[in-house]
Amino acid sequence: MDIAKEKLYDLLLDGLPVGLFVVDDKMKIVEFNAAAARLTGWLRDEVIGKRCSEVLQSSLCETKCPLIRSARQKKPLRGQEASITTKWGEKIPIFFSSSALLNENGQMAAGIEIFRDAAEIKKLEAQKRNFISIFAHDLKAPVSISGGFLERLLQGKAGDLTEKQRHYIAAIEKEILRLESYIHYFLDVSRIEAGQIQLSFTLCNLEDILHELVAGFKVKASEKNIAIRLDVPEKLPVVPVDKIQIERVISNLLDNAIKYSPEKSKITLRAWNDENNIFIESKDQGLGISEENLPNVFDYFYRIETGSDRRAGVGLGLAAVKAIIEAHGGKVWVKSEEGTGSSFFVKIPQKRRK
Repeated sequence: MDIAKEKLYDLLLDGLPVGLFVVDDKMKIVEFNAAAARLTGWLRDEVIGKRCSEVLQSSLCETKCPLIRSARQKKPLRGQEASITTKWGEKIPIFFSSSALLNENGQMAAGIEIFRDAAEIKKLEAQKRNFISIFAHDLKAPVSISGGFLERLLQGKAGDLTEKQRHYIAAIEKEILRLESYIHYFLDVSRIEAGQIQLSFTLCNLEDILHELVAGFKVKASEKNIAIRLDVPEKLPVVPVDKIQIERVISNLLDNAIKYSPEKSKITLRAWNDENNIFIESKDQGLGISEENLPNVFDYFYRIETGSDRRAGVGLGLAAVKAIIEAHGGKVWVKSEEGTGSSFFVKIPQKRRK
């Protein structure tokens, strides 16, 4: 590397607004930029030659090293979340991406990791959830009172109504009840995320749950001539879950698939397991989701829209799926391309986390 390239390399490295470190094939740090030093408290000269696990003490170092996983999977790991320990012993949350460089034998020759402090982002997200939760909570009283007065009108407590007046008031009452259900639904999701709702874990047979729910949703799917196919092994392991909340998850996935599927299409609900987890996939042949919108699908109030196509609802179903599964120690994700349908995945641990 000539002097000009070396200066450019140093400028780029230290100019990055995110932490970056590079390790060799022995997981020893060979590069550590200024942002990484600011985040961790360690100076570059203090960490060069040390193993990255010794310096960062990440929550993933012991069993799920991202760089080793990247080497095994032969692809970068992006958008991961963990915690690290600073020089002063403070644990901080981070978002990071890792990538391993492989040699001709397919072994890791070097690795690079980019990371940033997640504390401020998490704080803003918590404030946003808290604000919306308070807003939804404060809506409960006026909505309930309005519904009560409408009910009294329909009962004739304020005098006789014409047939047209009764029809209009009944329509308003129906929408008030719908709004009330949305408010309760949202508050439930917020409480699950905040750990205010204690899940009731019991050993359940997910195969039975899937069969029962699919049988029920086939009626709704038949209204659009949609076929639902269930693909599960003969025997799935029993798992500790909150049965009511897991049923809510599967119901949301099936309801979402039906809502966004065209007539005469097919939905596949598939389940399988490995040594540690059970996986469930809900696959449809619907609108699909554009790449730019994929990161938002599990956010509050996100609704899938393509062009002029709109569907009813306020976008709480997938937010509930994410909150419930993460409360079980699991994970949700989606794979989709606009115009070709979507696959939603759920991973549920076979053992309850402590």
